[in-house]
Amino acid sequence: MGMGRGLRPAPRNAIIGLYGQAGKRKLGVWTLTSQYGLLNENDIKAELSHVYLYALSVGAGYTYQRGAQPDRNSVDAIVESGEEYKPKLEFQLKSTSSPNVAEDGLRFRLGAKNYDDLREVPRICPIILVVLELPQNRDEWLDCDGEGLTMRRRAWWLSLADEPPIDAQTKTVTLPQSQLLTPDSIKHLMARARGWDLSSRRL
Repeated sequence: MGMGRGLRPAPRNAIIGLYGQAGKRKLGVWTLTSQYGLLNENDIKAELSHVYLYALSVGAGYTYQRGAQPDRNSVDAIVESGEEYKPKLEFQLKSTSSPNVAEDGLRFRLGAKNYDDLREVPRICPIILVVLELPQNRDEWLDCDGEGLTMRRRAWWLSLADEPPIDAQTKTVTLPQSQLLTPDSIKHLMARARGWDLSSRRL
């Protein structure tokens, strides 16, 4: 998600809305580290996964809301359309800065609870796993300058509807190379969701 590149100094309040006090200045941008910050690294990764999906969803013309708290059904976000039948999509959001990318896609390890929630059918609307891939270097996650805000790097999506049960604490799933999350792919998923019914097995 990029709207400009560069290393000119960012305004002090460039990312204060996301992380509280601005961090140390380095290479003309504010880094994500700060002695005054309230969020740890995992918190920041989780929030960035929301930011990424939110930006793509509203860019596609859809509404976005966070899932209920406390989370009991692995639903982190809900994206809804105003088109015929008012379809919506539920999302489980994950992020990683140590991606395992192979020829067939991104391999990601899910806990058994999330896996079971995501594979469960029938359900009222489809639920999609989204994994945000971040650079290993935290200073590269966000860039802000006079030309715009750039967020790196990309997100992947996967439907696990009707996958087989597991007898383990975790399950490694593969998000295919062809399933990068974009405004167009969200529109495609929403179009499929419009025809979703309780007997559906695959999106």
